[in-house]
Amino acid sequence: MENYQDKVALVIDDFPSMRLILKENLEKLGFTVLEGENGLEGMERLEQNPVDIIFTDIVMPQMDGFDFCDSVRKRPQWFHIPIVVMSTLSDSKYTFKALKMGADDFIAKPIVPQLLTKVIQRLFDHEWEKIFQN
Repeated sequence: MENYQDKVALVIDDFPSMRLILKENLEKLGFTVLEGENGLEGMERLEQNPVDIIFTDIVMPQMDGFDFCDSVRKRPQWFHIPIVVMSTLSDSKYTFKALKMGADDFIAKPIVPQLLTKVIQRLFDHEWEKIFQN
């Protein structure tokens, strides 16, 4: 199993129970976890702390996940941070919109720990980049 002890994850969800579930799963993998209740809080956390990966819900008050993704992608200093959108809205149109707004992946809720781990591994596996550097 991978160890992400040197990595920081930002979890944005308006439901404390969802943040707790994700936080526990990420901490088992070694992540330090920061939290926010909505996209605006997520932006504040990003201003205050460097992070390595972001997990965000779609439906939240004040700033939803789509607008959050769009705002992050418009900032050059954050453009490289992988964003995983999570939602119970698993219809393909929401997945497509999330990817269009800048998300790197989409996970349907409830979160399956094995899928979460696979998504993280894929996002941090930079082996494919070596292919294009040769």
